[in-house]
Amino acid sequence: MPDERRPLRILLVDDDQVDRLAVKRLLRQAGIEADVDERVDRPGALDAVRNRSFDCALLDYRLPGADGLALLQDLRSIGVGLPVVALTGQGDEEVAVSLMKAGAADYLNKNSLTAERLERSLRYAMALQRAETARQELLAREQQARLEAQAANRAKDEFLATLSHELRTPLNAILGWAQLLAGGHLDRPTTQRAVEIIERNTRLQAQLIDDLLDISRIITGKLRLDMRVDSLRAIIDAAVESLEGTATAKRLIIEKPAGGSSDAIVCDPIRLQQVVWNLLSNAIKFTPDGGRIAISVQRRDDSFVVAVTDTGVGIDTAFLPYVFERFRQQDSASTRKHGGLGLGLAIVRHIVELHGGSILALSEGEGRGATFVVTIPAGGEAPASVAEVSEPHKGETTRQSAGRKRAKVYRM
Repeated sequence: MPDERRPLRILLVDDDQVDRLAVKRLLRQAGIEADVDERVDRPGALDAVRNRSFDCALLDYRLPGADGLALLQDLRSIGVGLPVVALTGQGDEEVAVSLMKAGAADYLNKNSLTAERLERSLRYAMALQRAETARQELLAREQQARLEAQAANRAKDEFLATLSHELRTPLNAILGWAQLLAGGHLDRPTTQRAVEIIERNTRLQAQLIDDLLDISRIITGKLRLDMRVDSLRAIIDAAVESLEGTATAKRLIIEKPAGGSSDAIVCDPIRLQQVVWNLLSNAIKFTPDGGRIAISVQRRDDSFVVAVTDTGVGIDTAFLPYVFERFRQQDSASTRKHGGLGLGLAIVRHIVELHGGSILALSEGEGRGATFVVTIPAGGEAPASVAEVSEPHKGETTRQSAGRKRAKVYRM
């Protein structure tokens, strides 16, 4: 039975009052506590199921203006999956077959109906309905899992295509200029340019490999933090300084947070700088020449809120829910304007969550810029030793432990 703590909700549809009284008497004899809603015709029954839910329906086959088969078909057509037991005063096997085909769980003859038979039929009808509901839910979950697996496979295929393209591009430049240098026919300015191109592309290749290694550590749960007290603004300044040349080349204005109240934070400064660097690097990459990027820091209770806002290409609102997922890029075509593996934001989210914080992406749509908001706990005193924090599940604060558990959700 659905819930032993409440009466069974039964819809009884029969135009014969004597028969209705007989059915209610048999329910009492069977020890079934029931809340019986009595209806005498098809319109009344349809009105009842539209206004309340029932555990089961007892449906007379002979009704004024329409038979029980038509009512049963009406119930199914409006999406009511109510288990139905059909009642009749005649033992017509053809009628029974028609009712069962239309969705009735059982068929009872009023002339031979007993309390035991009625109880058994009700239990069977509701068990059958529960099994069907479970089957439908399982089917829906299986279909959803299949769709998600297909989407993940497509994303991985796109990622592998992007990976091969991104790795090949700097390698081609390095190999080409190295061969020209080996030929010994370049003048001094061209030689200097060749060295600069090789260095730049080598750094790009190293960054790609670092991202792949970080993603590997995240997937395997091996990315650990080396926690200590540091200055949040110093971390931000270091990230900005390392990208000033790139920003200047695009004539971008970067507005840094002004100094103010205490900005001491317990964190892994290298990893937190990686977060700021990635967000700032993304902003520079996707902001047209002459644009503006603003970094702000606010203290809210026991947390810092760091926001990076740009006047760049923005993010399609349909893509916003997926912006932090691995193997997902808004533009995944090999001919896309902006390079990269699309792993940076996934790494950023994981690092932030390992710190017990959260990150949010905001954009009003393509061409309207984007804002990334990081909320991260300021933390208390520095841990007694780095090893205590670096080891999994040892010496973590409650907030750090929660952050680590939340991070596991995103591992594949």
